[in-house]
Amino acid sequence: MSRFITLNTIISNGKSYQVPIYQRDYSWDKDDWEDLWNDIAEIPSDKTHYLGYLVLQPIKDGEDSFWVIDGQQRLTTLSILALAITALLKKWEDQNIEGVANKIRREKLTERYLGNYLLSKFALDPKIKLNRNNDDYYKSWLLNFRQPQVMSKLKPSQQLLQRSFNYFLSELEKKFGENKSGADLADFLERTIGNGIVFTQIVVNNDLDAFKVFETLNARGVKLSTADLLKNYLFKLTHQLGELDLEEAERRWQNITNTILSNDLTTFIRHFWNCKYKLERQPTLFKAIKREIKSAENAFEFLHELEEASNYYTAFNKPNDELWDKEEKASLKLINLLNVSTCYSLMLSALKYLPRAEFKILIKELGIIMFRYNLRDLNPNEAERVFSKVANEVANKNINRAKEAILGLKSIYVIDEDFEQVFSTLSINTRRRKDLVKYILVKFENQISIKDYQPEEAIATIEHILPENPGSVWEENFPADIQGDFIYRLGNYSLLEASINNKLDSNMPFADKLIKYKTSSYKLSNEYCNYEKFTSKEIALRQDKMAKIAKGIWKSSYIVSIDF
Repeated sequence: MSRFITLNTIISNGKSYQVPIYQRDYSWDKDDWEDLWNDIAEIPSDKTHYLGYLVLQPIKDGEDSFWVIDGQQRLTTLSILALAITALLKKWEDQNIEGVANKIRREKLTERYLGNYLLSKFALDPKIKLNRNNDDYYKSWLLNFRQPQVMSKLKPSQQLLQRSFNYFLSELEKKFGENKSGADLADFLERTIGNGIVFTQIVVNNDLDAFKVFETLNARGVKLSTADLLKNYLFKLTHQLGELDLEEAERRWQNITNTILSNDLTTFIRHFWNCKYKLERQPTLFKAIKREIKSAENAFEFLHELEEASNYYTAFNKPNDELWDKEEKASLKLINLLNVSTCYSLMLSALKYLPRAEFKILIKELGIIMFRYNLRDLNPNEAERVFSKVANEVANKNINRAKEAILGLKSIYVIDEDFEQVFSTLSINTRRRKDLVKYILVKFENQISIKDYQPEEAIATIEHILPENPGSVWEENFPADIQGDFIYRLGNYSLLEASINNKLDSNMPFADKLIKYKTSSYKLSNEYCNYEKFTSKEIALRQDKMAKIAKGIWKSSYIVSIDF
């Protein structure tokens, strides 16, 4: 159920909220507090300020207590702001400014916005309970207006909680510095903030419903992590065994997060899942994992396997990592140049279930298969489906050799005829894919000159025969309105030493450039540019010749095109 709701309605009539103990710590910082404070300042003129979605799940049927599935940062911050208001009333009370009246106001606002006093009158039963790392500090220090002597000894999230309180108290003192009116301060909380802050409240019945809501919010541009929801579910399972087991699960999850770093955690989990199980897209991933993992033991096994796979997964994007030998590095460099990850599920499966020598053979072939597939600009979803299917076969021990896995990819191997056709008209912009162009050119040079140059060789530079910014001397053969169609064609590229390339300019005629090309040690320049003139016809002829050679360079050792 979804509806608009004010802060006053959220905290009314004995309602209470609990952040699951395994959810992330408080993380809002000064930029967030300032944004909220400035937005609140506009409420008198704007009437309301919309603070987004609040996703709740009942803790028990028939009770007004809820798990905060999404919105804990905002609710916690609003609670701290209300707490700062009561702290200022307490300060005025101690200064004997409307002492009795402000004491009554403070107690009423405390019970309405923060919690109920226990019988001792020295402690509160808070309306919001935070997670395992923040709740004790919130209750023992913030709710009692206690200031730590040494902030640096606090956990980072506890420091943020305390600094949030200090920030709002400071801003309130500035705002009411010349008007120490308890009535106005109480009115600011009850009317401006309480009635002016508006949420969209969504109440879900279970974790799966929460996930569906998250997916809907993602589709609307609200960035919510599938990985966070999965983490909560796994921690909920492990917590059944006790606090120590939950702490161990937290450590393992943190290790995974620390390893994955810049990689997307949800994507990693999906690739890992697809290496063992039927392919799942992100919208169905959580449901599939929840269907398979139902116990604490399952959860720990899953976390262990994720942690084990995370090091290799991260290194897929780091071809020079010490995990790889020379041949593996070369294969991974190509996969990275192509900027593809659809094959990661198969790579993970092969690493775990095949001998390392077989993995080495497989990834070399994957580079070739994906090179052909990507240049053909085919649907990546279909490739991912095939990769996952073969990965499952490897995981289930139905495939135990690289050759069998490669033959299983036959349906996505672009045959010679199609590959040659695509290659013969291919354009790649060096401003966006310079490394890929250089890789292709170096591979050609190695093929035609029987060399073993590496693409990252410093002396090799990319030469545009028709310059990127052609001078007027080129307009006869390449009128201005067609130049853009040919500048980035592969047939217009060559390799040159930097020392030669530096002597060329955009207004140099082809005949003069050819003299320089003939001094190059690269055959792509000293032999494969040997034309009397250079027009669009020569670019097409040159690229046709390259396309025929390309079939041999990027050719599977196991899949034969004639079989199709």
